[in-house]
This record gives sequence, structure tokens and C-alpha cells, in this order.
Amino acid sequence: MTWLYQYKIASCVVQIDSDTDACHQDMQKFLCLYEKVEYVSADMTFSIRKIDDAYTFVFILPNGHEEVLWTSKDVREVSAALEIHLYTRLVQFLDSKDIVSIHSSVLNINDAAIMFAGVSGAGKSSICTAGLLDSHIYLSDEFTLLDNNGYVLPFPRPMQWEHPTHPAFDGGDIEKTGLIKADYFDFPAATGGIARCHLWHPKHVQRECLPLKFVVLHQYQEDLNGVQCFEIARHEALLALPEHIHVQYGLAKDLPRLNQRIDASCKFYRLHFSDVHQAWQTIKQQVLAEA
Repeated sequence: MTWLYQYKIASCVVQIDSDTDACHQDMQKFLCLYEKVEYVSADMTFSIRKIDDAYTFVFILPNGHEEVLWTSKDVREVSAALEIHLYTRLVQFLDSKDIVSIHSSVLNINDAAIMFAGVSGAGKSSICTAGLLDSHIYLSDEFTLLDNNGYVLPFPRPMQWEHPTHPAFDGGDIEKTGLIKADYFDFPAATGGIARCHLWHPKHVQRECLPLKFVVLHQYQEDLNGVQCFEIARHEALLALPEHIHVQYGLAKDLPRLNQRIDASCKFYRLHFSDVHQAWQTIKQQVLAEA
């Protein structure tokens, strides 16, 4: 074995190993924010093997059963496959352990978790970035892992933007703060040529679980003048959240699951905005006033 790492994500220990150094540097770009552990029994294992002139990406179950996920002569394709299969398998495993994964970002503000849930394009990553640049601590930009006691478990997947800059943030200015580090990963595009995935690694990453105290249902609206932020009833928020769950069982099951695990003290807000900086300041002031 050329290299082997184990990471703890929520209640799952993931092992990733390889008999070749070829993909090590690229894979570390995707894995560097997770909590490392050593010499424990893994719940799931991903292995990269070089056979002749091709690389094979294998998923190994605890019972030893192996499933080939990807084979290619281009090692960058194997590294990209990790992005797809790690999250898919992990979310399914955690769901079997009664941990709900919600498509949302989450930050630590005053030792409480604040979750931003919205459809793709609603501004989730933008608000998360604004909070990080305000020195708050990162839990996730994509997966809010909620246990049955109402606590959020960190899932610090690197943030990803399609371009090196962002409509609301200058990449160079972000790096100057020292709060978020920029990186990138090049991989073969489906249409030919090379595609670049821009990665952003927050400096301050939460390791311990936090109680979920605030849920913000947000929406970017380009034509909106200013920010609209208002508290909403619990039932209204709970009816909206099931569409954001990664593993869905239907409203009849998902709604009670959320209701049982989100504490009665949790506050819910709707946030509509055209300026992410103004939006962050508005919701931060609201949260601090409630804390």
C-alpha cells in the first residue's frame, strides 16, 4: 500500500487507500478538511489500484465485497469519481444510522448551528462565504447532518465554485483574508478538453457537533431592492424542508422525522436578498439578538 488515510465523518469512518502515488495530491485537495483518525475499523473503504496502465477505483464493504466504481487510464478521472461516490455512499450509510442529510450550508455562530436551506442557485454558498469572511466557523456548504437529538454533525466538504471568482466576492481579496484558501482540480471534460473545479478551503472548521438553533430558508432575487428577513412559523418551515432532504421517503415520513429532531426552541426565518453582504449582516444581527 502506497498510502492510506482514515477519516471520521459523523458516525462513519471512511478509509481511502491506494497502491499508486499518482492520485495522492489531487485526492488530498478533496479530503484535507476532514478529521483524520488512525487504526480503527472502517465502515466503508475506497481503494485505488493500478493494473497495467489503468487505474481502478473500488468500493469495499465491511464484509469484503468489492464493487468497481470507475476504471480509466487517466488518474484524474478516478480522483473525480471520488467526489461522486464518496458523498453518495456516505449519505446512504448515515441515513441507515438515522442521520438525516439536508442540502444546505451550516455555520457556527456563538456555539449554535445556523442552517441555510434553499434550492440550487438560491445563494447558499454565497451566504456561507460571507459568514466565513466574518470569522465564523465552517460545518458544511452542502450537507447538514442532523441526528435524532437535534444536533448538527460537521461535514466539511471543500466549497466549490465554477469560476475562480464569484459574483459577490473577489477571489484574490478572499485569499488575502487568510480565512479561506483557494485551490483547484483539473479533470477531463465530458465534451473533451480539460475542466477546472475551483476549491475553497475554510481555515476554521468545526469538529464537534452543535445544536441546531436557527434555520433560514433563503432565496436570491436579483431584482429585489434591499433585504427581506422575517421570522416564520415552525409548521411553515417544516413543510418546506423535506424537499431539501437527500434521502427522501415522502412527506408522510419526512415531516415527522424533521419535527421530532428539530428542537422546539429552534427559530425559523425567510430571507430574500439581492446583496449577499447586506443579507448576511441582516441575518447575523437577527440571530445575535435571539441568542
